Amino acid sequence: MPISLDHPFWIGDRYFSETDIALLRTTIREFPQLSRSELVATLCENLPWKSLHGKPWREACHHLLDALDGTRGLLIPPKRRGGTFLRPEHQGTPVPNLILNAPLAAIRPIAVIPVRSTDRLQWNATMATYHPLGFQRACGARQAYWVCSMATGTPRYLGGMLFASAAKALQARDTWIGWDATTRARFRARIVNQSRFLILPGVHVPHLASHALSLVARRIRADWQIRYGFAPVLLETFVEWPAAGTSYAAANWIPVGETVGRGRQDRHRTMQLPRKTIWLYPLLRHWRRALTAPWPQWSETEEMDDA
Repeated sequence: MPISLDHPFWIGDRYFSETDIALLRTTIREFPQLSRSELVATLCENLPWKSLHGKPWREACHHLLDALDGTRGLLIPPKRRGGTFLRPEHQGTPVPNLILNAPLAAIRPIAVIPVRSTDRLQWNATMATYHPLGFQRACGARQAYWVCSMATGTPRYLGGMLFASAAKALQARDTWIGWDATTRARFRARIVNQSRFLILPGVHVPHLASHALSLVARRIRADWQIRYGFAPVLLETFVEWPAAGTSYAAANWIPVGETVGRGRQDRHRTMQLPRKTIWLYPLLRHWRRALTAPWPQWSETEEMDDA
């Protein structure tokens, strides 16, 4: 949905005024030879627009340019297409489908382990091979995990999880939280979506899924803080019928309503997708206060110290 230029607006922690839009117009007009990536780098430097780590927020700037392209006469340089994209399952080898029938006590301790860069292709291939929805790639902010048994002292892979950016707008979720569109635009980054949750099809361990959900809830704030400079406050996920969300209920997630049957890319409101139950999990006791707390500010000193 195009961003209106009639009024100032927020994108995450960044307030955009008419002066900022004028800078964008001037930059495009005076430097028409800039590529999309060069324009993003220029805007992040001149606005300035930095993440909570004090680094240029190029990814968010790319999304802004996508939304503004073609509105009010703004013609953004097109993206340059690279080579053919190879599906992750063609780049890595999935973990074996472990055949395991056991009580949870027999395979404990269970660990939820962040995926390292050296494991990323294998994690991608594992999710693409075994998850009912498949997998191609993750975009935007994300944190992937392995679910492992550590009973033998070395990890035995049982499944995986992926957390990514929250849905832009969910009527049931937003009503339950009690915020308006402007507040949501400023603070939605503090909600993260569990977009994939896999227990390998050969693994049949009662209560494993809910136990893994509880484990990840204890560590994801710290992991996200290290990766992105702030900690999430709410987790969300979607469960499609006929699944009942039993594992989420057992892990104390809260069903707050249903989706309306449209996807992320349904700009014209014509898609008809299966409705799903929306489940939320507050990571803090006073989560409503934390959700809309002022964003921390970076400083040049902090950026230099971090270099």
